[in-house]
Amino acid sequence: MHKSLCFTTQPRPWIRQLHKTTRRQLTTRPIPLAPSHPGLSDIQTFRDQALGPQRPFLFARVAGTSANLLPAATKWFHQDGISSSTEAGAPWTLAPYMNRFQEWPFPYELVTPSLENQEALVAFRNWLLSSKEPADRLLASILEPSIADLGSQTFFQLFAPLRLLIKALEFNHSQPRSQLEPVELYIAQSSLTELPAALQDDLPTPELVQRAGKGDVYSSSIWLGTEPTYTPLHRDPNPNLFCQLCNTKLIRLMPPAPGDRLFFEVQRRIRQQGNSRIRTVEMMEGKEREVLHDAIWQQDPLPEQLYEAELGPGDSLFIPNGWWHSVKSKGSQGHLNGSVNWWFR
Repeated sequence: MHKSLCFTTQPRPWIRQLHKTTRRQLTTRPIPLAPSHPGLSDIQTFRDQALGPQRPFLFARVAGTSANLLPAATKWFHQDGISSSTEAGAPWTLAPYMNRFQEWPFPYELVTPSLENQEALVAFRNWLLSSKEPADRLLASILEPSIADLGSQTFFQLFAPLRLLIKALEFNHSQPRSQLEPVELYIAQSSLTELPAALQDDLPTPELVQRAGKGDVYSSSIWLGTEPTYTPLHRDPNPNLFCQLCNTKLIRLMPPAPGDRLFFEVQRRIRQQGNSRIRTVEMMEGKEREVLHDAIWQQDPLPEQLYEAELGPGDSLFIPNGWWHSVKSKGSQGHLNGSVNWWFR
């Protein structure tokens, strides 16, 4: 039996609506956030202010406390030998606790959007081959099929042990930043039910997920990889509670109707018909990936009714079903970033 997690909440100006002023500068305007409670025992407040009216809600960790931190946030990660609750300083990495799981298999996404990224992947493969450890040379062989197809595609899916991520972080941290782009590996959409029991226990289902709706957890996933991480604009068919475990992520959101208009305008522009309701392979590479990124993160002016949330360890964001969202790490230097989410009804 997993122990459920109650969230304490404190409003902080991390969800904001983005718009352009006449001077062409980004300005922000706050939207309603989760009210402050000693614990999220008042499930009805969440139903009334978020779940019912279908509005995003931020549950911010109380500064200086461990409130809202899932056990994984302090057990799985460390930062130069200290807890992952620290918000600045040295790069994040996996804690020694995770070494016992380094042979556990995970689904990975491997992204090589540029020639520089491809060169980094080849260098990483060669670095593994130069190791005296047989396990490292085995990892190199797992990468070979992707390297062989670098000329024809930029997005790959593969299964490999957690050790691959550990070694990618070690490689990224050892390379001079002026010489190579980081290797971009992402354990994405990895179901919690497929984790070892001990790791499942470190990610207890939040009480909000269990009690606010019908108590039905549709699915859940961990997201663990090297920065930069990025998921293009899409929408989910179920409410989503997204919890940050390590480092910082940015999430931009749009309500259903304006998000529909933007997505189909992008599809018209690239003369393509994509799947808007789920995170697909098609949206993760090629022209669609690029145009969706520009539309949400770089377009000038930005779309109307575009909201942004910045999540650090212990912060959680409720994303209503049907709300469009794009997620990316705040950093891009090859460091570790980790999140978990639950889709529920």
